Amino acid sequence: MMAGSIQLPNPSQLRLCEMPPELAGAPVWLTLEEEEEEEDILSLAEEKYRPAALEKMIALIALLVEQSRSERHLTLSQNDMAALTGGKGFPFLFQHIRDGINIRQTCNLIFSLCRYNNRLAEHIVSMLFTSIAKLTPEAANPFFKLLTMLMEFAGGPPGMPSFASCILQRIWEVIEYNPSQCLDWLAVQTPRNKLSHSWVLQNMENWVERFLLAHNYPRVRTSAAYLLVSLIPSNSFRQMFRSTRSLHIPTRDLPLSPDTTVVLHQVYNVLLGLLSRAKLYVDAVVHGTTKLVQYFSFMTYCLISKTEKLMFSSYFMDLWNLFQPKLSEPAIATNHNKQALLSFWYNVCVDCPENVRLIVQNPVVTKNIAFNYILADHDDQDVVLFNRGMLPAYYGILRMCCEQSPAFTRQLASHQNIQWAFKNLTPHASQYPGAVEELFNLMQLFVAQRPDMREEELEDIKQFKKTTISCYLRCLDGRSCWTTLISAFRILLETDEDRLLVVFNRGLILMTESFNTLHMMYHEATACHVTGDLVELLSIFLSVLKATRPYLQRKDVKQALIQWQERIEFAHKLLTLLNSYSPPELRNACIDVLKELVLLSPHDFLHTLVPFLQHNHCTYHHSNIPMSFGPYFPCRENIKLMGGKNNIRPPRPELNMCLLPSMVETSQGKDEVYDRMLLDYFLSYHQFIHLLCRVAINCEKFTETLIKLSVLIAYEGLPLHLALFPKLWTELCQSQSPMAKNCVTLLCEDPAFAEYIKCILMDERTFLNNNVVYTFLTCFLLKVQSQVLSGSSCANLINILVTNLINEYHNLESELTSQRVEVCKTSIILNADLRAFILMLSVHTPKQLDPALIPTLQDLLNKCRTCLQQRNAQEREAKERKSKEDEGATPVKRRRVNSDEDHPLESCSGDLKSEPREALTPASTSDTETRDSSVIDPGTEQDPPTPENVSVKEDKMESISLVSENAVFCSRPSEEQGEGESKIEECKDVKEEMQGIKTSSVAEEDSEFPSTSVFASLSDMVDLRGCDNQTLLLQDPETSLTASCAHSRGLFNFMQQHDILDTLCRTIESTISVVTKLPGKGNRAAS
Repeated sequence: MMAGSIQLPNPSQLRLCEMPPELAGAPVWLTLEEEEEEEDILSLAEEKYRPAALEKMIALIALLVEQSRSERHLTLSQNDMAALTGGKGFPFLFQHIRDGINIRQTCNLIFSLCRYNNRLAEHIVSMLFTSIAKLTPEAANPFFKLLTMLMEFAGGPPGMPSFASCILQRIWEVIEYNPSQCLDWLAVQTPRNKLSHSWVLQNMENWVERFLLAHNYPRVRTSAAYLLVSLIPSNSFRQMFRSTRSLHIPTRDLPLSPDTTVVLHQVYNVLLGLLSRAKLYVDAVVHGTTKLVQYFSFMTYCLISKTEKLMFSSYFMDLWNLFQPKLSEPAIATNHNKQALLSFWYNVCVDCPENVRLIVQNPVVTKNIAFNYILADHDDQDVVLFNRGMLPAYYGILRMCCEQSPAFTRQLASHQNIQWAFKNLTPHASQYPGAVEELFNLMQLFVAQRPDMREEELEDIKQFKKTTISCYLRCLDGRSCWTTLISAFRILLETDEDRLLVVFNRGLILMTESFNTLHMMYHEATACHVTGDLVELLSIFLSVLKATRPYLQRKDVKQALIQWQERIEFAHKLLTLLNSYSPPELRNACIDVLKELVLLSPHDFLHTLVPFLQHNHCTYHHSNIPMSFGPYFPCRENIKLMGGKNNIRPPRPELNMCLLPSMVETSQGKDEVYDRMLLDYFLSYHQFIHLLCRVAINCEKFTETLIKLSVLIAYEGLPLHLALFPKLWTELCQSQSPMAKNCVTLLCEDPAFAEYIKCILMDERTFLNNNVVYTFLTCFLLKVQSQVLSGSSCANLINILVTNLINEYHNLESELTSQRVEVCKTSIILNADLRAFILMLSVHTPKQLDPALIPTLQDLLNKCRTCLQQRNAQEREAKERKSKEDEGATPVKRRRVNSDEDHPLESCSGDLKSEPREALTPASTSDTETRDSSVIDPGTEQDPPTPENVSVKEDKMESISLVSENAVFCSRPSEEQGEGESKIEECKDVKEEMQGIKTSSVAEEDSEFPSTSVFASLSDMVDLRGCDNQTLLLQDPETSLTASCAHSRGLFNFMQQHDILDTLCRTIESTISVVTKLPGKGNRAAS
């Protein structure tokens, strides 16, 4: 051993002992002179100590080597150097690196050995790569780990070799032997090491095609793609990369710095240049079907803005030649190369019309792009997954082409492959959601019409719809394909001709099958949300039925309806959806369809539905069955009566549209929001019952069961203040038809009808402010008076009304003109009580009345007139100010403002406005009975006064009412009139006094509610004895629920307050006139 040198240990003659203090905390390996050992020294035969011992040995050796350095040289003996670096392939280093023993200290040892010795560094690097080439990928991992440590070394003491450049020059020599690991290692080094980044970027031509396209192993191609990603100096860009086949691009609009964008474009341009060579790798027999997946996936990932999409434009034909015919035509079930190409093509066209134009302006492309082999094997999961990824991109490209080129749209619409797709793909929306969505988008484009279309183009659209509708009606299974049916019919059924085609080809049966499935799922499958599907299907049903009704005389239409044998069951299932568990859009859709069914086949549905409805309502009225309330039942509180999640649906399908008195939380007018909720919930159902009655009258099938149902529904609807029932029966009462007279007799015999009238007089007197209701009671109160109230009850009610009138009088003071709402509310109550008072006097003459009544009425009349005068003056002043402000305005604007001033309430209804018109004469233009259709009422009535003319016509209405009252009053039963001749004479005096009013208003009374036959105007329009074969004339009104029902919610503005005060004045005048003629009016005693 040389003097001053350090004796290195022979690894075969080592034992563990304590490290001296100067070597801080690690054991030291010492040379053993003899084989004999003390018994307390551990043997290396114990494997559990070997790894730790060897790691400490490497650390010690590295330390000793570095301590042996003297300036530029190591002061190691020849034997020591030979032990470390001797032998072929550096066995000492190779063995410890392969075993992964303290790679960090091994790296430090290499640094110490190679300092100022570049030749040794090159040999060690060569050994590392030779080892990588020979070893398996798993065994080569420690060598790559050491290479990483060598690459990370930067700076340091002088004399250190450039390991980075040496390693990068040799990496390409071994990449052939272990390409995946080499590429992965480079992908790690590239973002960290500028030299690595530059080296990889400059040598792209040497490795990109070789490993990204040509290599046979997918792992290698994926590694090459990740290496490309690592070249882009952006952490967010690198982190979001996934080798995905989704159409969504995560990097879209990703902000990149200018330097990063330059690198991205450099890489992207290299890849675009390979499009022409990519066709070398698409032969499925030679190369398989996945070699281009990573290539197109990365190019798709590079599309962060429109700039990259425009860079593709010059390579468009290379892409087309790659797609057609080598990818599009071969009958390969799952060609992933085609899927990746179409995904890139789709994304490069999105928001880039320039690239779409390259397709539609090339006749070769437009001729062949629709030819694309697709296998629709819905049972093969691999094929389904492939199509789920490939088809949305393909049909998305076709859709973008159609959006830009009408000529291409017409060409594609007639292509056989499109019809194939509609037939074989759209029925499987759950398997191919993206593709089906794009196909229906295409369908919308195929049927879209433009103003400049030629006749032959319109004919092409017509033929396309006919072909496609017929195709769906033949191939769809209604029990499972309701989604497809709804989506297709929503697009294709545009005209009556389209809808009739559905009727003629058993489409009603098909839709009924779909409805039955959805109905079952709605009630039984708790995880299914099919409400929207039900509403849309019923909307299609409604449009088809409406289109059918005008053609009921045609034999083919009759035959198609006869073949639809499920219609009765269908109607019953519709009724079972009418409950508080169904949302309003579903209930209204069901009712609309039920109305159309009744109009299409009155006899069938009157015979089956009416008994079912009547039994249902009677059951709730006469049994103690507790009613279940769903989340949509009108409730004043936000907390619904829901017990838990299981109450989202009813226990079973049930019809429950009953409104019992106990279910009403507050009376009409107390809570405006609650009143609106009740009305919104029940109105359409009450209109449906009203329609049943109208149709039954026209068909002469107004049975006793339907009459009972009509009364029961009217009784339930009293809190709603709907005048449908009063108007209908007023017309029947004034009709001379034998059937009408018989119906009136049956009505009056029904105890529920007497209860209905009693409730109006006792609990719902404000309902009398509706002129229709008031006239109705003048017709019927006398007929059922004995059933409603006894003599003593009449007297008590009259006394109560008188007391209320006197008390309420004090609430209406002329000085409270500023409190218009309160004045209006008090006026409403007073007017209703006065009308009830007059009605009671018509059936019962009290012996005495409170003597303060007439003075009170006269004083009240004076104060009302004072209020009116003050408000008229205020109105005139306001108009004068308005006219002065508008003097500088243009004539057009002034006319517009004046028009608004003249009719401020066209869309509102006043308190005395009669119930909205349930049915119209042929000349009418609006209706509020139903949302979609209504039977034309007999043309024997005029519409009730609107808020605009109510004040003008109120005198006429009060005169009519008073005439009716006195007529009834003077014709009360003989047992009451027999009390004394003086009463009869007094009645005659009142009648004679009113004769002048009656004479002047007879014409107006006749126009308001004439007594001609209820069938007069329909006799020449409808064959009443053959309703099944005749079309009932309908109008589709434009309704406004707010306008039709505002009167029953107490919503009054300034103009309406003026009207109610004016009406109240006239009512008071009429009351005074009647009371002054009564016998004993000055006596104080009770009657």
